[in-house]
Amino acid sequence: MAAKIHHNSLGTIRGIEADGVHKYLGLSYASLSGRFADAQLVSRYPKGITDATHLGPTVISPPNGCSMEHSLIQQSLPYEVLPSSETEGLNLNVFVPSQHKSSLPVFVYVHGGGFTIGSGAWPPYDLAGIVKLSENLGSPVIGITINYRLGAFGFLTSAELKSAGFKANRGLRDQQVALRWIQKHISGFGGDPANVTFVGESAGGVAGTLHLQSEERLFTRLVSLGGTSLLMKPLPPFVADYAYKRVADALDLGSMDAGERVKGLLEIPAEELLAKCTPDIPLLPVLDSPLLTSNVTHADWRNGRARGRLPGLTWCESLLIGDCGFDGSIFSYMIQPRATGIAATFRKSVTATLGGEPQMAQSLMQAYGITENVPDNEALVQILRFASDIGFYAPMLSLASGWPGESYLYHFNELNPWDGPGKGEATHVLDVAFLFQNYNQFLSADQKTSAQEFAKHVIAFVNGGAPFPAHSSKNGGAQVYGGVSASDSGKSDFVMGTAAAPYGRKDTILKLIDTIGLDTLSQAWDSFLGGH
Repeated sequence: MAAKIHHNSLGTIRGIEADGVHKYLGLSYASLSGRFADAQLVSRYPKGITDATHLGPTVISPPNGCSMEHSLIQQSLPYEVLPSSETEGLNLNVFVPSQHKSSLPVFVYVHGGGFTIGSGAWPPYDLAGIVKLSENLGSPVIGITINYRLGAFGFLTSAELKSAGFKANRGLRDQQVALRWIQKHISGFGGDPANVTFVGESAGGVAGTLHLQSEERLFTRLVSLGGTSLLMKPLPPFVADYAYKRVADALDLGSMDAGERVKGLLEIPAEELLAKCTPDIPLLPVLDSPLLTSNVTHADWRNGRARGRLPGLTWCESLLIGDCGFDGSIFSYMIQPRATGIAATFRKSVTATLGGEPQMAQSLMQAYGITENVPDNEALVQILRFASDIGFYAPMLSLASGWPGESYLYHFNELNPWDGPGKGEATHVLDVAFLFQNYNQFLSADQKTSAQEFAKHVIAFVNGGAPFPAHSSKNGGAQVYGGVSASDSGKSDFVMGTAAAPYGRKDTILKLIDTIGLDTLSQAWDSFLGGH
């Protein structure tokens, strides 16, 4: 069924209606004059009717990305293979309740994928289900998904590229342009431009916390699902220069002078540039003023210094943040090839990072049961448990401890029900699969109940309400989905206290804080993950 609006600034837009939700798909929010150019905000569309009945092209990224996401979730959904484009991929999808009123709260979902893969058009992120649920609950919201540049197209930078006029962190800048488009145009869809919640998963959550370095008010509330800037820290410029040299050498551009090298990077076919950027080349956000000026540490958050370093803490009113019980599973793809003798490799790496202090390394190894006589497969799992704690669990506690406004914490413990290596674990991105209601047909009755309860809480937060009691640095407190055992599927309880066990977590990482410190532990993990 067709849906149509007469937008006050964009003109007439034709979308589709399905199950009580109006979808306006593939709407361009920015134009690009070239692969590394600044995104230019779209203020109007051509005269006539804008067709928003089909998903738009994706940005350049690995063509098998959607199937990779499905393999991570371990359950596939039907999906359309979309064309990709260097200049037409900056589009978004708007999901509006069919019986909507004006000035509705808005949330924008920013996908993960390590800043390398992803698309707002992938079926796990279809927002129709949660938007429909919001209307059924009498708390209607508008949902939006976006694309932003990835990999080399979004994050390749160097002093040389900047001298040629191409800015760093283009992927993050794209997100900010999308947020400005929403503030400028969402009222025409019935949304409130002053009531926007940023919902980021994994790298999307990292991005959300990085945007807090902005002086500009970009959103009202932040939801971080399994990802913060403590997980993926902005790279120092010298690492970005190293990545640039790696890419240039891989493309046989290394021996050219600067002008010819930049020209070559601009002209080489996109598919070749994508293929030559191997996963071991770090193409991530980089420290580059004025967008990203510093790395905010665990100590900064816990000692109150984050408030003076993050302007966003004055304009972002509240935080909803959570983890999955085995978020560290996402790193199995990166370290599985190093599985042979991995305990010894891990010990050597950690000892080196800790300044040659074998006792500190030994404390970490013993705490997680990573002894050299442990079989490789068991050592791998225990290292991933450490990754869950230092990359996801500890960061959410650090952010909550230093957040000046209300912060709401959740722990997602529902177990992956589908066949694959993560079956029976609360794996990374499983919370998103439950949240958006796209997998309900594959869930048990109890897990479907849990999925709906999680969505209800997020909807309440987007509406500016308290989804459950706020976290307290003194008394703790977090919502737990799935309880603390397999028999608790479908259970959702708010738990109070500072002990880890009632939340389905272990206090292993917390016991190491006094002897090693979270920032040192985080540095040890980053170094090992980087192959050092």
